[in-house]
Amino acid sequence: MSARPANWLNRRERGTVLGIRAAYRFATLVGRAPTRPLVAVIALWYRLFDRRSVRCSRDWLRRATGQRPGFWATYRHLCTFAQVTLDRAFLLTGRTRALRFTRQGLDLLERQQATGRGAVLLGAHLGSYEAMRAGGQQDDLRIQILGYFANARMINSLMAELNPTWSTQVIHLGDDPVGVMARVQEGIERGDFVALMGDRTGLNERTVEAEFFGEPAAFASGPFLLASILRCPVYLVFGLYSPPNRYDLHCERFAERIDLPRKDRDGALRRWAQAYAERVEHHARRSPYNWFNFFDFWAHHRDTAAAPRQDESP
Repeated sequence: MSARPANWLNRRERGTVLGIRAAYRFATLVGRAPTRPLVAVIALWYRLFDRRSVRCSRDWLRRATGQRPGFWATYRHLCTFAQVTLDRAFLLTGRTRALRFTRQGLDLLERQQATGRGAVLLGAHLGSYEAMRAGGQQDDLRIQILGYFANARMINSLMAELNPTWSTQVIHLGDDPVGVMARVQEGIERGDFVALMGDRTGLNERTVEAEFFGEPAAFASGPFLLASILRCPVYLVFGLYSPPNRYDLHCERFAERIDLPRKDRDGALRRWAQAYAERVEHHARRSPYNWFNFFDFWAHHRDTAAAPRQDESP
């Protein structure tokens, strides 16, 4: 395992406050259908001018589909991201009549709720977490999202404006880990679900490597450490988007309990991370355009492999 600064956290939010607010306000004013041309234009702009995102999209689609992606494949990828991002306005404000949802495995969460004890919901930047949470609200599931939000202040402030209760449903991993842990533990004990992502790492966070699409990649060790401390079940959840308006909500049991024995802590972490990576890969292969990590996901492993060991000469 190793620690690293996560370059996705250091990337500035794209666009301007005015542009982001205008897009969301327009969407909530006129409805979803009239905004689809706007989404197409936004995606085209990024396809033409955002070289880094296009490069990462090409690399991802080549891995996920086994084919060399052309202009329209990368455009479709960016368009999917733009549409899912804009759909957050409708999901947060409860204006979901234009959206269709399919549900697979959400009965698992209903049964878990009936026990009176909460659980960890582990996802990835694959599809829409807001769609998953919207589906949970239909079943009166109390879901709080745990994550790093400092790098997206513009969007998060707008989310709070669109839905004043939004800020009460997120837990920021900031400078008070003890306080965060206490809040999470209390939530689990009263039957809440704590949702977090396992495919990105925070600044200086320890990581664990797992094979992902044929190459080692770094995953956050935090979700597995947290689940082992909470001693509660873990479920994998994904909200996968299919044009023009469908979200397929998927839930599956990942572990009844994550144990990390002291004698083989690192080995156990690697095994859990590998199991997680395999399930994410399974769903990502089925919905490759839902992958929203527009950075070099495998860079850390290559940088580590290329770096000289401490006992080697530079």
